[in-house]
Order: sequence, then C-alpha cells, then structure tokens
Amino acid sequence: MCDTDAKKAAICYSENFQQFRALNTQMNQIPALAMTLTGGLWFGAGVSENLDTEIRFALLMLAGLSNMALTLVVVRIRDVLQSYLDQIEAFHPPSFAGGTPKTPRAPWLGSYSMITIFCALMLLAAGFSFFGAFWKYWPLALSRWWGIAGFAALLLGLYVIIFSRARRNAGGSSA
Repeated sequence: MCDTDAKKAAICYSENFQQFRALNTQMNQIPALAMTLTGGLWFGAGVSENLDTEIRFALLMLAGLSNMALTLVVVRIRDVLQSYLDQIEAFHPPSFAGGTPKTPRAPWLGSYSMITIFCALMLLAAGFSFFGAFWKYWPLALSRWWGIAGFAALLLGLYVIIFSRARRNAGGSSA
C-alpha cells in the first residue's frame, strides 16, 4: 500500500511539474506578445498614412485595453504557478529551490517582483495609449472630457463586475 502511495505521489509530482513548466513557458511569452501588439498598434496609429482619425483612436484604445487585459492574464498565470509551486514544495521540502538566495543582492525583490515590474510597465504603456488616443486622435465633436469620463465609467464598471465576481467565487472553484 505504501509503495502504491509513493508511486502515486511521484506521478502527481511529475504531472504538477510538467504543468508548471508549460505555464511558465506561456507566461514568458506574454512580454513578447505585449511588446509586439503594442508596438504594432502604435505604429499603425502613428505612422500609417491616409488612416482616418477614428481608426487611429481605435488602434490606440485597443493597445491600451490589450495591455490592461494582459496585465490581468499574467497575474492570474503567476497565481496558478504559485499553487503548483506549493504542491511541488510539499512533495519534498528539503529539495525545493524556492528562489530566495541566502544572501540576495536585492532583498526587497520577492516572489512576485518580476510580475509587478512587468505589470507596471504594461499599465504605463496602457496609459500612454489612452493619453495618445484622447489627446491626439479624439474623433468626436463632443468634448474629449466627456469621452474620458465615459471611458473612466466603463473601466470602473468592468472593475466592479470582475472583482465583485471574484469575491463571490472566492469560496468556490476558479476558472
């Protein structure tokens, strides 16, 4: 019976580690995706000739919203990675390499520091996209301040919907 439990635990460890590696690969592809997407949309909005102002505005808005969405995606992937790390560590704690050196050169940088820095850069890019969209390419005769207020209300509504759902599901399963 113990031998069967040990084999089962070893298989679970192996599967958890394979899933961790796949998610880590996926997470490491997001920065390149974000830079390519943002750069391409900015290029399209700023350099392309004979492009209507409405299209330029839409391209910059898409760039900003994409950066915000990718920020949420990368944080979610990092949280899932952490759950796999917890299981991997539980299998054999003495052999687990947690990523914290005995004498770190930058002790203030913790386990989520890379993601935090990346998310800050993504949100900065989103801010530049929105700034450019509203100040350079605002397409409507209506005051851009109405557009900014409407967009802020939209973002607030999305925030409430997303995070109130998260609070309701905190006790249940997650997707």
